[in-house]
Amino acid sequence: MGSMTRWLDVEVGNDDIDLNTLPQNLALLDLQNDNEFKLVVGDFGRGEEGPKLKIFKGAMQISDTVLPDLPLGVVGFYISETVPRSVPIVAVAYSSCIFMYRNLKLFYKYYLPSTELSMCEMEVWKQLINPTNQNADAIRPLLDSLRAIPHDLLTVQSQNLLAFTTEQQLEYLVNNTELPRKKNAEIVCMNTMKMHSIDKWSVSCLVVATEDGDVVFLDPQTFSQLSQAKLCGVKKTPFQMVTSGLYTVDYRVTIATREKTVCVLKRDWAEGRILFNTDDHIIAIEVVTADSSVMVICADHTMACYNKKGKKQWCLTLEHRPVAMTLVPVLHLGVTLTGVALASGHVHLYDGKSRRDTVFVRDVVSVMKFGQLGQEEHVLIIITGGGNLMLKILKRTADFSAHAAGVEISPSGPTGQKPWLIPKKSKLFLEQSARERENAAMMHETFQHELNRLRLLAARTLLEAHVRSDNSVGTGPMGDMRLTAEVEGLGPVFRVTLIIENNSKEKAVIGLAILFHVHTVNYKVSNPYIKVPLLSPGGKLNFPTKIEEVFDDNISPDVLFRPVTGQGGERSLIKVLLLKEGRKTPVLAATVQMPPTDPMMLPFDKMQTIAGIDSNEDPNWAPKT
Repeated sequence: MGSMTRWLDVEVGNDDIDLNTLPQNLALLDLQNDNEFKLVVGDFGRGEEGPKLKIFKGAMQISDTVLPDLPLGVVGFYISETVPRSVPIVAVAYSSCIFMYRNLKLFYKYYLPSTELSMCEMEVWKQLINPTNQNADAIRPLLDSLRAIPHDLLTVQSQNLLAFTTEQQLEYLVNNTELPRKKNAEIVCMNTMKMHSIDKWSVSCLVVATEDGDVVFLDPQTFSQLSQAKLCGVKKTPFQMVTSGLYTVDYRVTIATREKTVCVLKRDWAEGRILFNTDDHIIAIEVVTADSSVMVICADHTMACYNKKGKKQWCLTLEHRPVAMTLVPVLHLGVTLTGVALASGHVHLYDGKSRRDTVFVRDVVSVMKFGQLGQEEHVLIIITGGGNLMLKILKRTADFSAHAAGVEISPSGPTGQKPWLIPKKSKLFLEQSARERENAAMMHETFQHELNRLRLLAARTLLEAHVRSDNSVGTGPMGDMRLTAEVEGLGPVFRVTLIIENNSKEKAVIGLAILFHVHTVNYKVSNPYIKVPLLSPGGKLNFPTKIEEVFDDNISPDVLFRPVTGQGGERSLIKVLLLKEGRKTPVLAATVQMPPTDPMMLPFDKMQTIAGIDSNEDPNWAPKT
């Protein structure tokens, strides 16, 4: 592994490059829509040199723009989806405002809304600027009143006053005779989020986090506030933010704070929640897109992985203190690596918790980013603590598999580490997968046997129906014929309408006849044999027929309960046959389930018979006139 390198080093030949920046001040943008991605760096400057926005084409600097203040974040995004595609907007965040650049020219300024001051603080300052109170004994109780106010609610003027000694405080009050102005929100980090589509060139909105713990979403068209949410219920100060998802569908904002916590904010939440806490200060976080797991490096020389619900999956102890981290997605290999830079100058690439590659840098890494630069899709950009710019291009033949990386896969994990906690459902799935792999041949044979049995049963049923002509759809030359039946009435006399259709568009049918096959003990058909006239192509004929249910003298009382049970037995089945001259077997056959007769429709004498009463013996049953 040490003798084989997967990277091509690019020599940066300009010795004047002296960069001093932070990870959030780097962006890779296609500034001219020519598929030539440029490196945009918000540089702090060194010594007398002020902050500048520097643009690099490959390893060569092509332009720089003077900035009015120290940059706190540099991002690029698109504000429209017009064709031809417009150039991206470069947003640079400062203390409490964001400058928007188009074609590297300033065209819009956005200022975060200021917050109202505390009334208690204003009353204290009205007394402090009074010359009669500007002595050590008079300002002492007033300063105690300021200290009673939460520090994050105080203005910068009050915070500076409390940090001075008594002599400096008196001098400060003499020189400053104005009341504090409205408090401006301070930006600490900034990112972008796709609005409607995950497409590379789709519209994105700005996401800004302030020092007070507010997360603000800005509209890409009007640069007005779309929504605002609190980081969490407890006062937390963010310093790094990672966004994922779509603003109009569902999104997830993962934020690392200075209080050793990682918070998460989702769509329609007015307030975020604490996802997990760490044992030491957080240096950097990254969110893996595939499963929303969070990778964290901390000051205690550890790198840990948490799932999207905040449960720790594993933790590694690094050889040296980590200083930077970035994701290395290699799409053509289907793998996303995690690059971790150490204070020793080594950059380790991990696939999960397995190390796949190591790159040595002659200086301590300050900032690290991976993405497309120029027309190369996989470039690792490194800015060292000394200000040097280093570019490493991933070879197209690079392989990060365990075998290629020289990693020995052992069944047991490293000593001193706890085994992974696998959920019950996942464990059952793994056990079932293992059984399927062990018994694959037998399971395949069983499946094929059952499939053949099902095919044989279907073929036998179809053949039997064809032999008995027990089907309402024709086959062979009569395949375009259809026979249906409709039953109307409450009984005992029903109206049965037979419908014969010829779906053929070219051939007419002649010589057909309809025959009713019924039990004469149960039903009586008014016309059991009907001749069908010529049936034209696409024609349909209706044949209404009266069928009467017959009741004998010894009728069973169960007939009264047939409407309740809905069961008439085989006596309620009538078979309708469609015959063709010169053919021994029926063309079509339909079985009609006759409904039970309503007891209220039975003849009066039949009702007496069912009740077991003779009308001659009981005069009360005689009809009255």
